[in-house]
Amino acid sequence: MIHIIVGDEAAKNLEAAFELDENLRGEILVLKDTLGIGPISIQEESNHDAVRSEFWRMTSAHHVQHKAIDRANILQIIEKAIAEEEPVCFWMAPCVSDVCAYFWLLPYFKPYPDMLHTINIIGLPFLNEKGQLFYPKNFSEVIAREFAKTKRLLKKVTPAEYEVEGDEWVKLQSDTSWVRIYEGGKKINSKELTYFDGLIKSSLTAEFQKGTKIVNEAMKKCTQTVSNLFFEWRLRQIIEREELPVNGDIEKALKDFEVKKVGEV
Repeated sequence: MIHIIVGDEAAKNLEAAFELDENLRGEILVLKDTLGIGPISIQEESNHDAVRSEFWRMTSAHHVQHKAIDRANILQIIEKAIAEEEPVCFWMAPCVSDVCAYFWLLPYFKPYPDMLHTINIIGLPFLNEKGQLFYPKNFSEVIAREFAKTKRLLKKVTPAEYEVEGDEWVKLQSDTSWVRIYEGGKKINSKELTYFDGLIKSSLTAEFQKGTKIVNEAMKKCTQTVSNLFFEWRLRQIIEREELPVNGDIEKALKDFEVKKVGEV
């Protein structure tokens, strides 16, 4: 079995589960990109990684290169799965990153209808380390022994699912939005670029605060799985647009500048 999962922390938990259940063991492909944010309206699918890389470069502090290679990796995995006659399993949790990744993957696997399987934990309860029941938002929250229990959820993506859900990614691309949110089940809706700005502004106070604290507070309030890099970029955009009082250089790291509400002494 070849596993596809979103995020490094989720992958660590899956790998730990291999030690508990040999039947789960297999190669893991970690999707690094978070498709809930940024441009996805791409004219040529071959440019997907290039467009996503440019988005992360633009939004990161100091314009650091964050190379997106998910598409290239998926094509390699499909080629390997064909050659080795291995099934592929995508692990899907109830969050925008996972559901968007699922929709994005479907067109790649549609020509090979028996290859792609899913383990879908949407709406299912799990136990945390203290034995308490909870509903995880992503697999980074699922401990190894609970991972091992999920294998019974393995199911092949059906022709009906390819037919009904196969065009969802195209629909999302047609919205030309840079923000997408998860609204339960497999429902994703597009939102305006400023959708999360309210969370950031509500974290500002009358006193100067480090940029790190403002972003951390906004992230705590957010119910979606959004990269902190996006929140950092939006904070800088808000500061420039609304001319907020600042101590330090906003082009530097978040810890190197402070900001407060406009008009406050």
